[in-house]
Amino acid sequence: MALTLLVIFLCTGLTVYCSPDKRAAVPTFAQGHVEATVTASSIREASGVCASRQHADVLYTHNDSGDTHRIFAISAKTGALLNTITIDGATAQDWEDIACGKCTGGSGNCVYIGDLGGNAGGDANTIFRIHEPATLNRNGGNIHVHADGTLKFSWDQNNCETLMVDPKGEVYVLSKVGTGGKHPKLVHLPDSAWTAHHRVQVNEGIMIPHTHTFVGGDISPNGQEVLVKDHSHIYYWHVNNGNYYETLRTQEPSQVPYHVEPQGEAVAWDKDGSGYYTISEGQHPKIYYYRRTSAPVVG
Repeated sequence: MALTLLVIFLCTGLTVYCSPDKRAAVPTFAQGHVEATVTASSIREASGVCASRQHADVLYTHNDSGDTHRIFAISAKTGALLNTITIDGATAQDWEDIACGKCTGGSGNCVYIGDLGGNAGGDANTIFRIHEPATLNRNGGNIHVHADGTLKFSWDQNNCETLMVDPKGEVYVLSKVGTGGKHPKLVHLPDSAWTAHHRVQVNEGIMIPHTHTFVGGDISPNGQEVLVKDHSHIYYWHVNNGNYYETLRTQEPSQVPYHVEPQGEAVAWDKDGSGYYTISEGQHPKIYYYRRTSAPVVG
């Protein structure tokens, strides 16, 4: 009896040493097809992507380290640059990922940009938030928006390229590889950090029982599905009750279709969860779209 209780305790605590449960859901998606090719030469290292909740068939992306504090609105159908959006009040050290979703608290549509990487001489560990522009003039020109919020945090991880936001505007980050080259760490960033006037130390989180090098991810618009990618695969989890910690810690992910790209670090659900997009770094990358062909089968 004592041994049984010990095993139960070890497999339900915050540990990575228990084997994950079998897959809880396996949806299907079509193989990716090229939806468009990005035309703007200013987009040279598309490190993250997300689907606008405000505008149909619009994607937001950004360059990796070495660029300024701007994102790009592009057409998912043609690849054309609609607008460059300069974010006043933001800084750019190593922007690694971007997420679209509800603003913090669950009202309005926001875009979150993660200055999370270590390519520019240290981790900024800063999230910038903007309200989605109500209109895009779609002439390829520059528009300015102000950063609506800034969240600065510290944690025990050295590099991060994955930023995800749930339907309530709750922010999660997932380290690229766990400290010491072991397991990546998933952390929920507290809402209170948005209004703090200092860098917030975050001590919570869970280790993911995998050794993949995660470079991007997204939570579905309904909050029930998670995609995370490395350079050669995309992994899928079905999430019950919004419990991302428990799901990613205990469930074995499914692999979903992915056309390997030259330097693919970006994945995003479309605005209604009907499929997902990927895009690569490099000049004039292709936009791939993977259409959902069946719903998750839970059991």
